[in-house]
Amino acid sequence: MKKLSLSVVVLFACYALTFAQDKAKSEPADKRWEIGINAGVANFAGEYNMFKDARFHHFNFWKSDMDFGFGALVKKNFSHVFAAELGWNYTNLTGTWKYLGWTNIQPFKTEVNEYDLNTVWNLNNLFAKNKFDRKIYWYAKLGVGATHIWKKSGDALINNNDNWKPTIPIGTGVAFRLNDNIKLNIGTQWSWVNTDKMDGHITTVGAGNIKVGNTLPDIFETKLYTHVGLSYAFGKKTKKAEPVVEAPKPEPKPELKPEPKPEPKPEVVVVKPAVIGNVYKVYFGFDKWNLNNEATSDLDKLAKDMNENPTVDVEIKSHTDSRGPSSYNMKLSEKRGKSVIDYLVSKGISASRVNAQAFGETQPVNKCVDGVPCTKAEYAANRRTETIVIE
Repeated sequence: MKKLSLSVVVLFACYALTFAQDKAKSEPADKRWEIGINAGVANFAGEYNMFKDARFHHFNFWKSDMDFGFGALVKKNFSHVFAAELGWNYTNLTGTWKYLGWTNIQPFKTEVNEYDLNTVWNLNNLFAKNKFDRKIYWYAKLGVGATHIWKKSGDALINNNDNWKPTIPIGTGVAFRLNDNIKLNIGTQWSWVNTDKMDGHITTVGAGNIKVGNTLPDIFETKLYTHVGLSYAFGKKTKKAEPVVEAPKPEPKPELKPEPKPEPKPEVVVVKPAVIGNVYKVYFGFDKWNLNNEATSDLDKLAKDMNENPTVDVEIKSHTDSRGPSSYNMKLSEKRGKSVIDYLVSKGISASRVNAQAFGETQPVNKCVDGVPCTKAEYAANRRTETIVIE
């Protein structure tokens, strides 16, 4: 199981390294918090005698089962390379004795709760010149933790008041960034627990395999947890600031010798008509484009000003309120503009002096856009045609 788990993770790591794309420049680091959940399979992976002069160091007398496990994590990202993670995983480890001659060894079942504080390293960014949020990357974990074990069945008696054991978790995996907030994580964790109780059996070692003066061997038992999980990052990722491009400075112009100043010509003073810039507003009923008495009265004043100042033109801008489809409102504003043009033409104004534009509901004078409730007066303020006198 350990070889299979490591092979799967190594295969994904090779994929991440092979297809990882580099960028020309680094990007701002993603420093958000993440939470995640995971599930997978766990198994008892053997025992290690840490006494350096022991005749044997690694042994496993069990046919360990692949047992379901699950976990959760909280992670804080500090840079493109480093993050700190608080993790937890739970499983029930089971197994049977390998050697048929030893018939008195019972199968074991042990409940394992592991709590870890890990350092997490983005290996692609660690060894890359430019750092950025990669779509696929290979990571490694190393930390410290504590594991609570409770024997549900097995050969050895376990003191339930002394089941918290120091732990060294080592892990690796590949992360796939699905979008700016969600990642898929595939990994494995090899946890070294300083205990001889996780397999429900006290290991007996002979002389030469235990440090002189000790009554129990210094045993680390290991658990392998291979998992798939999802994590979610809170907030929005910091975006890279756009570079400020300065315009090239103009080359200095050659100095020219001053020419004799010509005699000043008398200034011609052009007096612009006083009506330039005047605005005449016409308002309409809901879904209407006909002109009421107040509107025609204002347009009569406009026609009078235009007849008295034949050099000026007008620009007509027609609008609607936000009720109704936007395509319909665009056509309605065109009809309102045409009503004003037709009236001015009827008063002797040439159509060539009129420039009309229709804006539909796109330029309200207040807050009344789609989805915003408004009063009748507020809607009415947007149903208008503005006529501006121009040169």
